[in-house]
Amino acid sequence: MKYIEQIKSIVLFLLVFLSLGLTFTIWNFTPKTLAPIDDPAPSLESAIVETKKIEQVVRPVKILYHGEEDVNGTVNKDEIDLLLKSMNQWEISDLTLLSDEATVSEMTDIMHDPARAVLYYPGAVPFPVFDAMMNITDTNVPEATFNRMVINWESSSNGALEIYFVNSDSGRIYEGAVQLGDIASFEQSIIVPAEQYPLYITDNSIGTLPIYIPEEPVDTSSYVYLYEETPLDAYASRLFDGPANNLPDGSFTDNTGAFLERNETTKGLEFVQSKAETTDPAIPSELVFNTTKFINDHGGWTNDYYYFGMEPINQLIDYRLFINNLPVFGSTVSPVIELQWGTADGEEQVFRYNRPIYIVEPTGRTVTKEQASGTAVLAALSRLSEEERAQVEEIMPGYELTRNANDSDRLMMVEPNWYFKINDTWLKLTNEVLGGGPFGLE
Repeated sequence: MKYIEQIKSIVLFLLVFLSLGLTFTIWNFTPKTLAPIDDPAPSLESAIVETKKIEQVVRPVKILYHGEEDVNGTVNKDEIDLLLKSMNQWEISDLTLLSDEATVSEMTDIMHDPARAVLYYPGAVPFPVFDAMMNITDTNVPEATFNRMVINWESSSNGALEIYFVNSDSGRIYEGAVQLGDIASFEQSIIVPAEQYPLYITDNSIGTLPIYIPEEPVDTSSYVYLYEETPLDAYASRLFDGPANNLPDGSFTDNTGAFLERNETTKGLEFVQSKAETTDPAIPSELVFNTTKFINDHGGWTNDYYYFGMEPINQLIDYRLFINNLPVFGSTVSPVIELQWGTADGEEQVFRYNRPIYIVEPTGRTVTKEQASGTAVLAALSRLSEEERAQVEEIMPGYELTRNANDSDRLMMVEPNWYFKINDTWLKLTNEVLGGGPFGLE
């Protein structure tokens, strides 16, 4: 007991020393990564340089599976990717022109007979682009395009699938073949799950070819998105080859006459290189390759943008914003990256480049909105005149993008709607029309 006081003093000293050490460590600790707090927006600098591979941009937006009685389909990204991942293992061979100008009846039989899966692309896909994503073993790949890919597993007992590539606008059809080592595995992993996908319906009086749409609404939620604008000078530093002059109104130019300005109304930028204007038509595959590379190098894919269509004669191409794998439309705020290609100084270059400068991120806030069924949509379109019904090219669910009225500087809304394409123009089906109101096209 003689040394108890000394022991107490030593223990007390050690405790005080340990306490001071822990306090110093806590005060000077810096975590390697700090999670963002109440700020879901990504870094603008990193977002505008995000690059993507061609297969992430050129994608089917719908797949239909035709059975003996029902047609099941999906616009779900995971379900579409299930088939695409299987296709990545394929070798497509014996690509042959089946018909240069097939009739409507011939296209309908190929696309919609039983035991067929149809992949729908929103724009014409050139074969060299498809070859870059998949694997065509033929030495000479044609420059032709298609917008529907058909997989026929009806006669697959020998382990082969018949593949058709259909251009529904021109009627041109190519056929090919895929040798599968295990057809039973393909049917079990792809075809059987598809039998549980949503039911799709059509009205044969609408469109030249049958147009199938989901019988039930795809989404009944409106979403609130936080948006942030990228400073225009961040794009200017990538778009101009040399030094750019910042003009008093905030726009930019250089000594070649190239001009960059911000469009406040559409929340976008407009860039033009007048020296690159040309009247030469584009080679479709080169237009896709050139423009996807240009976006990778000059602004990036700030959100999910998918190839949506082109006009080779004018060297025009569009990439549209997609949310939840559905296309986004907007009457004021622009959801489209649009490029017009050209030539200057003997080199292919961009002539015109219009794109959104905003980045949207979900806030997690949703509002339930009543959405019409596919049955109601077909009933509404059936009230068009016979001539107008025949001109309908496509019908699909999508979203309308608007600025939030309560906080237009920080928030945007996306609301589910039905859209249809007629005479190369996408139109929204209003609630008035879907409810049985008057329906006329101007």
